[in-house]
Amino acid sequence: MKIKRRQPFTHKLLKAVAIGGLVIIATSNPYAGLKIIDRIVQRKKWRDFYRSLYVLRRRGLVDVEQNHDGTYSVSVTHVGQKYVARYDLEILEISRPKRWDGVWRICLFDIPAVKKHARWALLGKLKELGFVMMQKSVWAHPFPCREELAVVTHAFEVEPYVQFHEAYDISHEGKLRRDFEKRNGIVLKRG
Repeated sequence: MKIKRRQPFTHKLLKAVAIGGLVIIATSNPYAGLKIIDRIVQRKKWRDFYRSLYVLRRRGLVDVEQNHDGTYSVSVTHVGQKYVARYDLEILEISRPKRWDGVWRICLFDIPAVKKHARWALLGKLKELGFVMMQKSVWAHPFPCREELAVVTHAFEVEPYVQFHEAYDISHEGKLRRDFEKRNGIVLKRG
């Protein structure tokens, strides 16, 4: 997976808390309990750290509770977890190898009508990632993208309705190849 742009400090902090679970911050020693985010915070001023924490709390992305011993417990809310997943989805990009291996990655889906918003979101993301339509619910991409597709289907909660296949021989491959090259401005070179 490739990341398009740099993540702001507030998002890195939220992601670190989401990965680490519950984080305890001691008021007398700000480094206590922050082993997971120590590297993130090393170059930042503590005022920036606490400002970011305040912003996350105000937006409802983290819960901050004071403990009896004067420390604070920080945990990610359900809304915060969804935000982390959605933000990661926004910066998702499929890596482009120098040479194409000649394999087409096919995404097939049959999403029920009750999830029509998820269907439209999936279609939009497939187009954004550079997939080309073969048929109404069949989209293709020439580069490895299984992990990226798994992230997308998980974020839109449509995993059971989506299939991933690799095709080594496709009829009308020339048209598919031209469509991909035209849409993405990339010339496919076999390796």
